[in-house]
Amino acid sequence: MILRKNNPSGSLGNSLPQSPEKLKQIRDLIRDYAAERELIPPLQEEEVIFHSGELIKKHPELFLYQKLLAVMINNHSWRDIVSGIPFNRRILLLPKCISHSTECPAQFDELGLLCEQCGKCDIADILTQADELGYHTLVSEGTTTVTTLLTSGKVECVIGVGCLHSFERSFPLAVKEGVPSIAIPLYNNNCKDSKVDEIWLNEVLPIRKESNWRGWINIDALRSEVDSWFEKEQLENILEGDDKSSQISRDWLADGGKRWRPLIMVAVYKALMGTEANLDECIQKLAVSIESFHKASLVHDDIVDDDNERYGKPTLHKQYDTSVAINIGDLILGYGYQLIAESGAKHMRKLLKVAAHGHRDLSIGQGEELLWRLNKKLLSVDKIINIFSLKTSPAFEVALKFGAIISDADDEVMNVLTDYSSAMGIAYQIKDDLDDFNLENIGNAFNTIQPSLVTAIINRKYPNKMEAWFKAFQNEDDLSKKEIWMQTEIREGIKEAEQMLEDYKLKALSSLSNLKSPALKILLTRLLNKILNG
Repeated sequence: MILRKNNPSGSLGNSLPQSPEKLKQIRDLIRDYAAERELIPPLQEEEVIFHSGELIKKHPELFLYQKLLAVMINNHSWRDIVSGIPFNRRILLLPKCISHSTECPAQFDELGLLCEQCGKCDIADILTQADELGYHTLVSEGTTTVTTLLTSGKVECVIGVGCLHSFERSFPLAVKEGVPSIAIPLYNNNCKDSKVDEIWLNEVLPIRKESNWRGWINIDALRSEVDSWFEKEQLENILEGDDKSSQISRDWLADGGKRWRPLIMVAVYKALMGTEANLDECIQKLAVSIESFHKASLVHDDIVDDDNERYGKPTLHKQYDTSVAINIGDLILGYGYQLIAESGAKHMRKLLKVAAHGHRDLSIGQGEELLWRLNKKLLSVDKIINIFSLKTSPAFEVALKFGAIISDADDEVMNVLTDYSSAMGIAYQIKDDLDDFNLENIGNAFNTIQPSLVTAIINRKYPNKMEAWFKAFQNEDDLSKKEIWMQTEIREGIKEAEQMLEDYKLKALSSLSNLKSPALKILLTRLLNKILNG
C-alpha cells in the first residue's frame, strides 16, 4: 500500500533502479532519514509503509520505488543487531534463479542447489566469500531449512537475496518470528538469470561490530528448562507438606498444561538481562508461583463449568468431590504467595502488588461471567470483551511484569506491558471462542455455558433470530444443529469475530512501538504469534 494524505491506498511501487549507483544513492537517503528517527526492530508492515511514505514526501521522485524503500528501511532497523551477530551464527540465503538458466551443471537435493563452482554465474564467488567469513549458506527458494536452523539455535539471523515479490511474501513470516534479517533485492523479477548488486552484497556480508544484542532466545529450549521445574521431585523441594492435600496439589501442578505464563516470565527476564542470565532458585520459585495462580484458577473453572476432564484425566472435583477441589485450589493459591515471599527477590512489594491485582481482576472477570449465568441474558459485544479482558489478560500481565520487575525495568516498559497483555489476553479469548464455536459445540454457545463473542455479534445484528435460537436451545427443543450452523448469520458472526481477533493481535503488536529494547520487542512479537497461532 502507498500512503497518500496519510491514508493507505493502492499498491506499493514495484520498480527497482537498474544501477548500483542509484541504489547506493537511495541507501544513503535512507541512512540519513533513519538517523533522525529511532527505528527499533521488528518493524510491522504498517510501520515500514509509513516510513517509506514519509521519505517519499521529502523525495517524490522515489514514488515508483516504495516497495524497495520499505525493504531498505527494514534493513536499516536491523543493521546494528545483525552486525553484532558472529558470522558463524548467520545464514546467507540465495535464490536458485541466480544460476545460469541453460548451462548450470549443478544438481539439487532436499536442501537446494549443489554448486559445482563452474564460473557460469555469480553464485560460486558469493558462496566462497560467505564461507570464508564463516556463514552458513543455502541456495534454495524454500525456508524450511532456515526455520530449522533458527529453531535449533545454530543461527540467529538471515541475509537474504531475492526479488521484491519474494520479500513481500516472506516479510510477514520474518516479522512473526522476529528474525534479524537484511534483504538484498535482485535487479529483475522474472526468476531467470537474475543479477544482484554485488557492491551492496559485499558491503553487507562483512559487517561486524560489537553491539548491545543480547542473543537469540531459543523459546523451545527455554520451555524444556521451565518444564523441568515442574517435575514432582523438584516441586517437593520447594513446596513442603506430607499430607494428602499437599500431595494432590503438587501432582496437579506437575500434570499437563503448556506453562505459557512461567515461560513468559523467564523469557522476559532473559530478554532484558541477557541470554546468559542465571536462572537461579529465586527465578524458579517466582515462575512456579505464577503457574500456581493459573493452575488454581483452572481447578475452580472446572468446578463451575462441571467439566469432566483436564489434560486427559478426570478433573479434581470428579476424582474427589467439589469441596476437596475447592480446598486444593485455595491451597495452590497459598503456595503461589508463599513462593513469592520465599524467593528472596528484590522489589518484593512490587511483585506482591502485581500478583494481588492480577488475582483480583481475574476474580472480578470470573464473577461477571458467573453472575451472567444466573440471569441468562445475552450480553453485548463490549461486555463480552470486558469479561475476556478481565478473565485472561491479568494472568499474562502478571507473568510479563514479574519478568520486568526482577530485571529493574522502568515505568515506560511496565506501561507497554499493560497495554500488550490487555490486547493479547482479549485476542487469546477470542481465539478460544472461535475454536469452541463449531458444529459439535454450538449447543453450548446457545446454552450460556460461556460468554460467546460470536453469539453477541449475531445478537447485535439479528436480535430477533438470535432470540429465537437462544430460547429454543434453552428449552431443549429438537433443533437441527447442522441447520443452525449453516445459517448465513452464523457465518457472518464468525467472520466478524475473526476480524476482531486480527485487530487485537495488531493492537498488541502496535503497543510495542515505544519499546527501546530490541530484544524485548523481538521476544514479545514472537511470543504473541506462538501463543495465538501455536
